[in-house]
Amino acid sequence: MIVLAVSVMAACSTDRDPSELFAPADVGRVVVDAVLIVDEPLPGLFLSRTLSPGEPYTRERAALSDASVSITSSTSSSVYRESPTVPGFYTPAIASLVLPQEEYALTVVTAEGERVTAVTRTPPPFSVNDWVLLDDRGETIRRSLRTFDELGDSVYYAPENQLVYSDGLFEARITLNAAVPAYQVGLFSLDLDSDFVIDPEFLEDEDFEEFDRSVSSPAFTATDGRVRLPWFAIYFQERYKTKIYALDQNWYDLIRSTPEGGGGFGIGGEIGDNFERPIFNIHGGIGLFGSASVDSVGFFVLPRP
Repeated sequence: MIVLAVSVMAACSTDRDPSELFAPADVGRVVVDAVLIVDEPLPGLFLSRTLSPGEPYTRERAALSDASVSITSSTSSSVYRESPTVPGFYTPAIASLVLPQEEYALTVVTAEGERVTAVTRTPPPFSVNDWVLLDDRGETIRRSLRTFDELGDSVYYAPENQLVYSDGLFEARITLNAAVPAYQVGLFSLDLDSDFVIDPEFLEDEDFEEFDRSVSSPAFTATDGRVRLPWFAIYFQERYKTKIYALDQNWYDLIRSTPEGGGGFGIGGEIGDNFERPIFNIHGGIGLFGSASVDSVGFFVLPRP
């Protein structure tokens, strides 16, 4: 997400010359890449610098090393240290759990004396009330899926979680919270050698190489408390995990303001406007310092008979 945001930070159209993609002042900017997930340990984070459009990008070349990094809240203060093996990657000395509805402040001081700060307020706890398979018309519940809380990783093989491709409608039912500005869905194919579940006649063999095993939706509001998971976003057989993220303001702002950065498939109820520049909510730098609450379910996709 951050690589994409940085590459389009000038909000340029695709027919502009590459030398126009960045204003000179935007080369060498500090880039933050960090997401806090409620009820999980404080994460590692990446620090880097934007490069000139004419310079080939690699993480090693862009990495920002030797910075002083900390994340503080009302209940904790964590000092970060740079990894000895991965330049620009920093991890907390003490990885305390991320609390819901808590304000976390990031402070970065570079070796050159630059100061970068950002604040996120984590969303409230979030869980899906029910994952259901509906009939093809979306009127009747065929069954509820089993969850990780019930079965752990065995959930993929539960009879209730065996889904025949495009048979019925898969839906998550959630309780909306005014403290959550938007939601996002991530969909992950876990078996990297699994076969395709689609076989459209209009695609050539090389077209299949373009399909990703991890896709995401744009930000959406889910105003009716229902999130329909579209079959057209599923390309492969076997195990899948889907996650629904309840976003903080920073994550939402970056997604909705990044051209072509809103996700790989549509959900409905998308939100956002046209922006001249992505909204980063970081003082002294760019990137993302955001947070989310998340719930997930696992299921198994079977080919149509």
